[in-house]
Amino acid sequence: MPLSVIAQNDSELILGINIGGYSANKNTAGLYKGDVTSNNIYTIFSNPNYQTNFDNYFQYPYEIVETPINSSYRIGLEVGAHIGKRNNNGELFIEMNFINLEVQEYFTVAIDDPNNLSPDPTYQPLPIFGEERRSLVNFGYSIDLLNENDLIVGIPLFAQLTNSRLERNYIVVNNQQYNIYHGVIGQNNTNPGGIGIGAGIGLTGTVKFNKQFSLLAGYYAQYSRINMQDNLKPFGLHHSIFARILFGKSSKSE
Repeated sequence: MPLSVIAQNDSELILGINIGGYSANKNTAGLYKGDVTSNNIYTIFSNPNYQTNFDNYFQYPYEIVETPINSSYRIGLEVGAHIGKRNNNGELFIEMNFINLEVQEYFTVAIDDPNNLSPDPTYQPLPIFGEERRSLVNFGYSIDLLNENDLIVGIPLFAQLTNSRLERNYIVVNNQQYNIYHGVIGQNNTNPGGIGIGAGIGLTGTVKFNKQFSLLAGYYAQYSRINMQDNLKPFGLHHSIFARILFGKSSKSE
């Protein structure tokens, strides 16, 4: 749940720091499933530099038989900054948020273990991880539906600019990590990623404790393009649920 600490001066300029939660759709999560690049889990398993490690770990003949089918992101941590200016009807604002996303799935290795008392091989799931960073810039206006008795209910409407970047993709075998490279090996700036656009709407409720402090709870729905590569830049719906501590005058002038 996001948390914002906000300061406001006499001109009703609102400044804030945001910490929050972000739910991404799974449209681009398949990028991390291990078999979409030329350097993948199959080339890792056939790499002679790792052969001894794998042979010692599995002990018997082995092969990859299944990769993740329906990958999805975990809820991401969202941090950022907020600036806005209130008038009698709402607030004009701009905010920038940074998000760390993770994917954790499993691929399956079949091991021809003669001691498993079965005609079938032993199937062992092994973890595969993805790490991604996103930054979002929101610019919009929050309309006051209700503003009385120290309570404000608002509807934020905003345009959004997105910037996404694959940070890392790797598997773990016997507690050792093996990287899956999507760009030029050793050059992070060649990883998939790019800029997209979108728009959002939300619902917020603010309770004013005194002239300086208020508590806000809210929700954002964001329909935006996540641009990872030329053939993978889908539009989709993403969600944020948050709480915000406001410092400064946040309701109508008395």
